[in-house]
Amino acid sequence: MAAAAGSEQFRRAEGGCGAPKRCVPGSVRAIRDNPWAASEPFSNLHVASKPLLCRSMTGPWPGGLTPVGPEQWTGQNTRRALSACGGRAALSGASCLWLLIWLAGLGPSRGGSFGFTGPELFPIDPAIAHLRVADLDGDGLNDLVLANNTRARLTILYNRTGKDPVPSASRDRQPVEPNELPPDSRFEIASLAVEKRISALEVADLNQDGRPDLVYFGDPKELVVQYNEGSRQWSSPRRWSLPDVPFSPNVLATGDLNGDGRTDALVLGERQIHWFKQTPEGRLADPERLSLGQPAYALQLLDLNGDQRQDLVLVHWESATPIRVRLQQAEGHLGPELGFRWPPFRAYWADVLFSNGPVHIVTIGQASGRAVLARFEARPAEPLGPFRQGQFHVLPLPATDRPRRAVAQADLNADGWPDVLAAEPESGRLVVWWGKPAGEFGAPRAFPSLMGITEIAVGDWDEDGRPECFLLSPDEKAVGVATVEPRGTIPFPVLLPVEGRPLAMALGRAVPNGPVTLAVVVDQEGRRTLRLLRAGADPASRPLSESFKGQPTRMVWHDADADGRADLMVLVPFERIRVLRQLEDGSFEELEVSPPGGVLENPWLAQADLDADGAPELLLAQRNLIRVVRLQAHPGGGTPTAWSFQVREQINAATREARLTAATVLVAPGQAPVLFLLDAETRTLQVCQRDSSGVWRVEQNVPLPWADFSSLQFRPGNDRQTPSLFFLGGQAFAWLDLDGTVFDLKELAQYETPIRNGYLRDVISGDLDQDGRKELVFLETARNYVDVVRVTPDERLLPGDRWPVFEQRTYRSRLTEMFEPREAAVADVTGDGRNDLILIVHDRVLVYPQE
Repeated sequence: MAAAAGSEQFRRAEGGCGAPKRCVPGSVRAIRDNPWAASEPFSNLHVASKPLLCRSMTGPWPGGLTPVGPEQWTGQNTRRALSACGGRAALSGASCLWLLIWLAGLGPSRGGSFGFTGPELFPIDPAIAHLRVADLDGDGLNDLVLANNTRARLTILYNRTGKDPVPSASRDRQPVEPNELPPDSRFEIASLAVEKRISALEVADLNQDGRPDLVYFGDPKELVVQYNEGSRQWSSPRRWSLPDVPFSPNVLATGDLNGDGRTDALVLGERQIHWFKQTPEGRLADPERLSLGQPAYALQLLDLNGDQRQDLVLVHWESATPIRVRLQQAEGHLGPELGFRWPPFRAYWADVLFSNGPVHIVTIGQASGRAVLARFEARPAEPLGPFRQGQFHVLPLPATDRPRRAVAQADLNADGWPDVLAAEPESGRLVVWWGKPAGEFGAPRAFPSLMGITEIAVGDWDEDGRPECFLLSPDEKAVGVATVEPRGTIPFPVLLPVEGRPLAMALGRAVPNGPVTLAVVVDQEGRRTLRLLRAGADPASRPLSESFKGQPTRMVWHDADADGRADLMVLVPFERIRVLRQLEDGSFEELEVSPPGGVLENPWLAQADLDADGAPELLLAQRNLIRVVRLQAHPGGGTPTAWSFQVREQINAATREARLTAATVLVAPGQAPVLFLLDAETRTLQVCQRDSSGVWRVEQNVPLPWADFSSLQFRPGNDRQTPSLFFLGGQAFAWLDLDGTVFDLKELAQYETPIRNGYLRDVISGDLDQDGRKELVFLETARNYVDVVRVTPDERLLPGDRWPVFEQRTYRSRLTEMFEPREAAVADVTGDGRNDLILIVHDRVLVYPQE
């Protein structure tokens, strides 16, 4: 039987162990007279002199009495409750009045019929957490398992419904203290020592034997798996050290993420996901790493698009796009991240609420406490200038701490589909994503290469129809070249004769229709040299000025003075632009030219054909504006010619706070050019067009979930691929479709609790009335209520039943701030086919059997 996960405090943006605020379990003590079976210090509770609602039953409760929780307060049940009030002489009139008011406020239940008896109590220890439900011993009854960090163990509640009670002497529990009640008889309490403070726990079949196994993460920071060997026996722990994983209950998930029919385990690290795939032999393999472009606080596996494949959900509630998803592809790998803008929330829940229906998302607003129901849907793309704003896709790169990492987009294998190549500077590898039809990418593949690669250039150097990849590594003082082999691999690069430590390179044609030339700036014991390499020819060298001491960040070929010969533009932080101007004889003169507006800390340039004449212009950035410039001579009589950049046009960003980092121009058929500017400060893509007077104006701002990019390129479309804008950066690459449909998150309904001054803190779902639609169970922690909400067939939220789990004073004797009830699960633990409600409150598990 598959495990049914319970609600946990860690699914919130506040509270929860490992979350920004810590949950502090209170001191606990069983109180017999508390009508809602909570345990708290006597001074912290309002306790009636007798139980408000009592029912005779067999069980461990003294005197044959048990507190009765919520029921379907209609007809016979209401009369039974009122009769209980009238028949108890010891019950105060004030208590009866309170009960009458409460019953009147509940009113009749709506929709299908369900109600609860109980609760049944199972005291364990303080700090119990991570409630999970599964049939652990194979008897057809659901058992409970949870972490007991007070005693460094897993506590297992084996279901004994319909079986003989376990003798009290054999129960795995400390002796009953005075004023403490023993647990009910439905579960036998056992334990499994772990010697670990557990922060995350899941139950799943991880070896294909049909039995649910235990997988958990904790301190020490290890993932631990214990396989279920049957007969309530567990294997020895198998451990993997994961030092980069935070101590948080959100970091663990299980599911089939590659479509092989076997359950895997995933652990969320700070900068990557550790993917433990299950092997055909029924064991978890050592982890593969999935890159995280942005941090995430939680992960979950669900089929989001109805293709019978589980997809990855990532949650970061402090982000403007708190929900991100990666859809599983038909080949069994994950597609790009899709981010969804959503208001900040304190809790979320994702589940299939209708039988054979879509996944719904429920969030509880951070500020308002309002619950919102939403689901994913496809919608048409919106207008974006002469184009349309399609889906924005992000593929994270392997994490690196280097300030410079090389990334390039090009058709590496000459199959007609653009590929992406990125360096892993610390590990000496190249990672390639092979392009596919429809603009998609395959799973990343890694190949050995040079250490510390900072630049990649791709071009057909020898003009044989196959592109070469040039790799620059200052760490290894080398420039290498590699060509993709027919079998789709990239061999280790062949080193080129650069004779020094390479600093920057550029690949291009020095003159139109001339040979492709690789230009490299090399440091030779403090002196800079320009090396020019052509296929089949001897290298040429030119010494550079002794004043050239800075570290160049970029070099490009560009005809800066419009004389028909390409020059070399070298950018150095805090220095003037160094222009290696090509002369008629093919030699170069070295110029230092101040950029308009002065030198910059992070200079960048772009080349774009703004007037559609076939010759790209040079664009220089100055924080919140871009200037179109041309190198111009100023002859002086008897003195060397002076050179400067003449500003021909200026394009201003939308706001003065903007920080522009990339630009490109697109021309739609029959349309005027459109300029796209990337603003990293406001995370927007600014769309510019010329007005009637020919001045560039920002016409539209497109919010982006990610803007840490340094390059914008246009990727043309064809009959199988949508045209797109391509973004390259040090931590991710992305593309924005310029047409097509958009996978979006649509709000459907809202719900505000009718509980006065209520604070909805968590939510789960479960089918309580067996009608094929799940109800939502909210945990309200200001007044300690359970609030049940119905989801209608037309996706509206209707109030259902609600009740206080216990009473608590709200004035000076309140000892500590606690959030109770803190976890819940909906599952059948009575074996009658009806789902029951299970709660964790203080030091115990409460079970509300359904009538």
